[in-house]
Amino acid sequence: MKLTSQKEAGVRRTIFCFFFAAFFFTCAVLAQKEDIPVKGTVPFELKEHCIIIQAKVNSSSRTYDFLLDTGALTFVDKEIARELDLKTRGNMAKMDTLEMGEVSIPNIFAFTTFNPEAFRKHGITFDGIIGSNLLERFKVTLDYRNQRMIISPDEETMGLSASGYRCKFTNHPVNYAPLVDCTINGNVRVKAMVDTGQPYSVVFPLDYLDKLSARDSRHLVKSKGIMIKWPNTKTTDSYIWRLERFEMENLKTNNLICCFAELPRLLSLPLLGRDYLAQFLITIDYPNDEILFVPYGDAQFVDNFFSFGINLGRGENNTIVVEGLWTGGPADRAGIRVGDEIVGCSSMPVSSDDIFELRQLLKDENLKEVNLAVKDKEGQHGVNLRKEMLLDRKNL
Repeated sequence: MKLTSQKEAGVRRTIFCFFFAAFFFTCAVLAQKEDIPVKGTVPFELKEHCIIIQAKVNSSSRTYDFLLDTGALTFVDKEIARELDLKTRGNMAKMDTLEMGEVSIPNIFAFTTFNPEAFRKHGITFDGIIGSNLLERFKVTLDYRNQRMIISPDEETMGLSASGYRCKFTNHPVNYAPLVDCTINGNVRVKAMVDTGQPYSVVFPLDYLDKLSARDSRHLVKSKGIMIKWPNTKTTDSYIWRLERFEMENLKTNNLICCFAELPRLLSLPLLGRDYLAQFLITIDYPNDEILFVPYGDAQFVDNFFSFGINLGRGENNTIVVEGLWTGGPADRAGIRVGDEIVGCSSMPVSSDDIFELRQLLKDENLKEVNLAVKDKEGQHGVNLRKEMLLDRKNL
C-alpha cells in the first residue's frame, strides 16, 4: 500500500514538473520577443460562455478562431500548425505573429496537445486558445457587454481615481491565471482562479461540499450524467447550490449560485466564471498584479437557474443525445433519461448539425415551454417541458 502511494506521488510530481517546466519554457521564449508596442481593441463573439476571437497566424490568408481562456495555457491546433508549416519543438509550435483586431503579438510559442472534443460536442469549435501565459505581459480589459477586449502594454498602475473594486492577485504556478482572495459565507477563505473558460459564477472542487456544509442542504441539486465536466477527470457527479455570501476585497455579493464538480488535479481550486465575470467591465493588469471590477449599471448576479434541467450534446450517427439532467428538474420528472435521443423540437426534426442552435434555444430565457421529440428504448414520443427555478422547487 505504501509502495503504491509512493508511485502515485511520483507520477503526480512528474506531471506537475512537466507542466511547470513547459510553462516557464513558454514564458522564457515569450520574453525574448522584440520590443514591439501592442495596443488596441479586439472584438470577440460569445458562444455560450466562450469568448471566441478571430485571428490570423503569420499573416495567414484566412482567419482562425481562438478561445480566450484566462484559466488555460496557450494552444494551437496541431493540424493548423501543420497547415501553416509552423516551426515546432516537441509538443509546441511557434507563431511568428498572432493578429487580432487592432493588435498583432509577435513570437508566441503554443502547446499543440489540447483536445477540444468536449466543446465540439456542443457545437463550439475553435483552432486554438489564448491563455494567461500569453496575456501576462499586458493590461487586458474584457468588456462582455460590447464584446470586445482592449490590450495595452502599459505598466503604469490603473490609478486611484479609477472607479470600481480593486483586487490584488497572485499567479497560478502552472497556467499563470490570476488568483484572488475570497471569503465564502463569512468564514471560509479561499484563493479563486479568474477563469473566463467556465460558465458558472463559481465552481468548487467536490471536497468543498463538506467545507461549506452543503452536502446535507435540502437546496443542493445533484446531476444525473454529465452537466459539467473537465478533461481527465473521472466522476460525472456535479451539484448546484446557492452561496449566502461571496466576498472579494470590498466587493460583496449575496445569494450567488455555485457548482461543485471534480476538477483537474493541478487546477483543483475554486473557479470564477462567466456568470459572475460578465457582470463587470474587468481590467486585468497582469504587470501590476491587480484587477479592477467595474459593475455594469444593470448587473444581475445569477442566484438561480430558470431551466429545463437538461444538457444535450452530439452523439454518434448524426444524433443529439441527453448527456445529463438536474435531478428533480422538469426533464428528469418528465421521464427523460441520460442517453435518450432528441430527434425533434417544436414539430421540427433535428440532427447533430443543429446542436448549437438547439442548446441556445433551450437556454433562451424568453422560452418558457418546449415540446421535444424523444427517442428511447421503447420508441419515439413527445415530451412537453416547462421551465422552473431549479433551486426553489417545493419538492427539493
